Amino acid sequence: MKTLACTIGAFAIALPVVAQQSAQPTPPDLRTVAEETNFHKTATHAEVVSLLDAIHAAYPDLTRRASMGETEEGREIPMLILADPPVANAAEAKAARAKDGRIVVLAIADIHAGEVCGKEALPMLVRDLLEKPDDMGTRDLLKKIIFVAAPIYNADGNERFGKDNRPGQVGPDEMGIRENSKGLDLNRDFVKVESKEAKALVGAFVSWDPELFIDCHTTDGSYHRFLITYAGPKNPAGDPKLIDWTRGTFFPDVNKALKTKHNIDSFWYGSFEGGFSDAPRGHTKWETFPAEARYGTTYVGMRNRLSALSEAYAYATFEERVRGTYAFVLELLRESAANSSTIKQLCRDADARAVDLGKHAADNLPIRSEAKPWPDDVTILGYTEPMEGGHVTRGVPAEYRVQLWDRFEPTLSVKRPFAYAMPPECGKVAAKLREHGIIVRQLASPLGATVETYTIDKAQPASREYQGHVLAHVDATARRGSATLGPSWFVVPMDQPLGSLAAYLLEPASEDGLTTWNYFDEYLKVGEKFPVLRVVEPLKDGPTASP
Repeated sequence: MKTLACTIGAFAIALPVVAQQSAQPTPPDLRTVAEETNFHKTATHAEVVSLLDAIHAAYPDLTRRASMGETEEGREIPMLILADPPVANAAEAKAARAKDGRIVVLAIADIHAGEVCGKEALPMLVRDLLEKPDDMGTRDLLKKIIFVAAPIYNADGNERFGKDNRPGQVGPDEMGIRENSKGLDLNRDFVKVESKEAKALVGAFVSWDPELFIDCHTTDGSYHRFLITYAGPKNPAGDPKLIDWTRGTFFPDVNKALKTKHNIDSFWYGSFEGGFSDAPRGHTKWETFPAEARYGTTYVGMRNRLSALSEAYAYATFEERVRGTYAFVLELLRESAANSSTIKQLCRDADARAVDLGKHAADNLPIRSEAKPWPDDVTILGYTEPMEGGHVTRGVPAEYRVQLWDRFEPTLSVKRPFAYAMPPECGKVAAKLREHGIIVRQLASPLGATVETYTIDKAQPASREYQGHVLAHVDATARRGSATLGPSWFVVPMDQPLGSLAAYLLEPASEDGLTTWNYFDEYLKVGEKFPVLRVVEPLKDGPTASP
């Protein structure tokens, strides 16, 4: 494919040159709002829905329109599905995957509705895949992947347009807000799953089971020269082989393609130490966000699946950010298609390992972690950052050799049990686990078990409210004994694909489990027994009610 190099602001991007072909029908005008306004404006919810409907109408043979669910205010969370042959829903996708080995890639944007570059980039990419199949390699791509695009996830936040919703961000003229209509940050809602939006998305993870999840954002932080920064699965409770392949092969290949095909510099997501403050900072560390399950891409990694966080640089122009996000998602799709069989096998093997670990209960499972540096320093393309008028300003280009702090090591681990057991009064917890897709069984008659029971040693509430919660930090000691699990008790077996996620959510001392988010507050008194028991010997088969 021929390319044309052009410079937009500080970033050079190689755009495809499409050869003119005679006797071809003129395609319908499927431009985004950003394109129509020379990248001054971004779309409303109605405009996104209208565009997705128009794309489907223009290309009915390869697309289907679907809905992920509704927002708190009743707006549709629209999806457009690209596949060859087409699929209309998760059930059809499951059948197609079993038949031809395709994988599912689910991409969302606008989770923070002031960060709108993905909302414009995903429809542009979908349209171009359909309008220019020869140049984009669409026919081969859609034989390997089923692409599900949901470009306006936080639709309620999107409609709250304002000029100052993202201070310092370069365009568009107005944009939505970070939170949803109830003031919740949807990228902190993947453990508690309280919002209608998160319920819809987690439901999509359960029903569609995408091998790759892409989450499009915009970032600010310290000044640097990477148009796109990215992250993937990183919590050590996740499958190590999947994490290693994503970090060692998948992202490096995408990074290389961005540079060679699009002339885009990209790097691991992060910022210089102190990068989110307006004060002098050092240039010795490149730091990332915590490896907690509340964040979408981390959570998906703990489901034994690949994830890709896309962060376009807020200080680049709006057009640069949209085109950079477009290029990044395109190369993620191409890399996924090129490695579809490998990715499918990685996910299958991760599930199988989780089941096997649950059967033998011989390993230690991390439930708290902290960032550590990688052995080798890295080069960050940055700027000098002089202080002017009491503020950090962007100076001239500079390069810095720094430690890369985005490797996570366990700080607390527990021996994996064979199962967890909870009394009937923990029905709300059982329902939440099932919402995540975790298998929970209920006993029909009593069953004896060898268990460990936790006693609360410390229960420290956070100093302030966060996302409508006062988070709890708990330490507890487990003691071995015997117990009778009565009728209607809930049992969560560990020999299931989501066993590690279940343990992370149920352990009282977990850094980001259900205890953290106040599901067990009534039991968090020093000296009190925690209601969730660890079953440490294999349970004899007993009669159970329907899961």
